[in-house]
Amino acid sequence: MPIQRTSLNVSLTPALEQFIADRVSSGRYQTASEVVRAGLRLLEQAEAAHAPTTAESPLSRSAMEHA
Repeated sequence: MPIQRTSLNVSLTPALEQFIADRVSSGRYQTASEVVRAGLRLLEQAEAAHAPTTAESPLSRSAMEHA
């Protein structure tokens, strides 16, 4: 079953925009969206480590792995 994706516009500082562009230019990521999803996965892990819960996050591991 394909994962449904939505668009979201965010405002970034010039430094964050450059950071994303550098990651894409390095070849590690193909798009800015991949960089942002990777960052969100790390934030999700950090949040879970600080406040463990039995409820699964909306950014479930299986959904994020297919990003």
